[in-house]
Amino acid sequence: MQLDRDALEKVLQLNDRQLSSLITRLAAESGIDPAEFNIDPTSIESIRSALRSATDDDLRRITEQYEANKNQKRGRR
Repeated sequence: MQLDRDALEKVLQLNDRQLSSLITRLAAESGIDPAEFNIDPTSIESIRSALRSATDDDLRRITEQYEANKNQKRGRR
């Protein structure tokens, strides 16, 4: 997964249900139990706000962490 500014803009254009589904899927793919999430409208708006303020360095770190978690999950199988 490569999260750059263009990809981020596309993510921010998703409606709340789509964004919630994307977050749940990404969490599951990176080894996080989706049952631990309780995403409500307030959470979605907080996530949108955090994503809007993310710097390019933040996006790079998010991508690195996602890939590391995903690779660790594969290693546990």
